[in-house]
Amino acid sequence: MPQPRHSDLRRFCEVDGWEETTKARRNPDHTRYRKLLDDGRVLRTKVSHGRGSIDDPSLWKRIWRDQLALDSEDEFWEALSAKRPVDRSAAMPSAPTGPSKPAWLVNSLIFTAGLPEEEVAELSVEEAERRWLEFCERSG
Repeated sequence: MPQPRHSDLRRFCEVDGWEETTKARRNPDHTRYRKLLDDGRVLRTKVSHGRGSIDDPSLWKRIWRDQLALDSEDEFWEALSAKRPVDRSAAMPSAPTGPSKPAWLVNSLIFTAGLPEEEVAELSVEEAERRWLEFCERSG
């Protein structure tokens, strides 16, 4: 498969119907996007203003899997080729069965601490709070 470029990711966000969220910022370092899915999840990603490629394979995998919520890298390229949004209707998760974690905590663990979304989803409220406190202690 070809190495994705920042421009490919930007085009994907346009094709897949993402909303650009950085218009109000002055001199942003990246273009930020979000997409609200039918199941209520909010996806977020950011795209560098650079023209190069995304050279780190592990970073690219985290982007397409965790941020774009794709089942495979092929879905990314198919959406670009067909110029059609990705159908995520089959991937709707079941409703939570236990107490839910606060949104600020989930977002902090994913976007600040860098934990994969799937891992955060599996954590209990108490475990999520503990992991956040551990991150804060290490960072600060």
